[in-house]
Amino acid sequence: MTPRAPKFLAPYFSCLSAVLLLATSAQAHAQSQWQAHGYDLQLRPDFKQQTVSAQAKVRLQRAPDASSETNTLLRLNAPELDIQSASVNGQPLPANKQDGAWTITLPPDLAARQDLTLTLDYSARAGEGLVFGADYVYTAFHTCRWLPCVGSDLGRASLSVALDLPEGMSSLASGQAITPTHAPSAPSLQRWQQTQPYPLYTLGFAAGHFTHAQQVSPARDGRDGEEGLAPRETTLHYLGLADQPASSLLAKFKSTPAMLAFFSAKAGLPLPHASYSQLLLPGGVAQEASSYALIGRRMLDPILETEQEDWVIAHELAHQWWGTLISCERWSGFWLNEGITVFMTAAWKQQRWGEAAYQREMDIATRGWQRAKDAGFDKPLSWPGDYPHLSLKRAIHYSKGALFMHALRQDLGEATFWAGLKHYTQSHAGRQVRTSDLQAAMEAKAGRSLQALFDAWVY
Repeated sequence: MTPRAPKFLAPYFSCLSAVLLLATSAQAHAQSQWQAHGYDLQLRPDFKQQTVSAQAKVRLQRAPDASSETNTLLRLNAPELDIQSASVNGQPLPANKQDGAWTITLPPDLAARQDLTLTLDYSARAGEGLVFGADYVYTAFHTCRWLPCVGSDLGRASLSVALDLPEGMSSLASGQAITPTHAPSAPSLQRWQQTQPYPLYTLGFAAGHFTHAQQVSPARDGRDGEEGLAPRETTLHYLGLADQPASSLLAKFKSTPAMLAFFSAKAGLPLPHASYSQLLLPGGVAQEASSYALIGRRMLDPILETEQEDWVIAHELAHQWWGTLISCERWSGFWLNEGITVFMTAAWKQQRWGEAAYQREMDIATRGWQRAKDAGFDKPLSWPGDYPHLSLKRAIHYSKGALFMHALRQDLGEATFWAGLKHYTQSHAGRQVRTSDLQAAMEAKAGRSLQALFDAWVY
């Protein structure tokens, strides 16, 4: 079997490129007076023009760390949008593009409030983060290229989407479907709702002429032996374009129920959603979103020849706990999203395919970390400084992060390590985290300090 390091890492690194390009913007606006906590959208894709027309209601709250001084400037970190009109609490106000963002000057009476509702009419063009094909469209990671983002890119918000689509099209979006969304019964206006707040980079949608298959995963609560929890079945949806019949989708994604059971048990929590969808697309996309994943055929088709090539399904599914349900508070903590997920992918392969498969994943991570060492740029996992280029930061957040989790496992032993990871996941579900949160959870189960180990790898 040929080495698969480039294939394994490339899709995640392409997504990481997006993260790092956004990081500067996120840090620059960390002290924004306002943070969006909910987006209500009506979207109409135009497949000929490759644009999306949108109406949005954005629910704003004054940021917890906002200055006590009233700031009349409302900033939208979405310079690629074309905003036609804006109003705040029903009052029309001009929107101006300046310094790489849209700004709205609030009257003093509105600026002094704690809550606001921003209403916008706008459009977004195809590009990075909003991808059109001949008969499909999807969003991937660069959420602020199509969503009028207010506040930190790492902020968490709810999302309600109404998609106005051509007849016969199906849809997919963050959260759960409110109307039928799979042809032929789907109406032209299809609604989705993500009621719990999730990181902005995990919010999205897709639409097109999709084929569809589904499975029902048996009810599991993920909390071994705990009482008072209601196990639930999970509906698994597999979608693809016209060249992917239902039988092919079922064959390619057949390992998903077993992965779901594995990750639920290790997390100590069930899948955060009642259903989970995977959309198979052309090319090499590999991107998690709240309640679904986008997977390119180039990443998944090898599974038809070698069943062990299931890494992309496992990686994106693991993100439903580590990276979406729990997300990093700062970009310097991005390894908590990706390093843990790379490790959990390896742990799945160990459980399913044996020790050699696990060691192979650790070898891939070791080679990735070695690139940073060879460049003389090995940094602690939570290092907040600038990297000379993205490949080095990738080597740290993904590769070194996974190897640190492996080192923790060796230091603590099987029972204590997995108890610590479960404690961390259960304690911080639905929250942003720092490395200190993981350390505290692991130390609580270890009954001893792990400071030396964390100092050697992380700080």
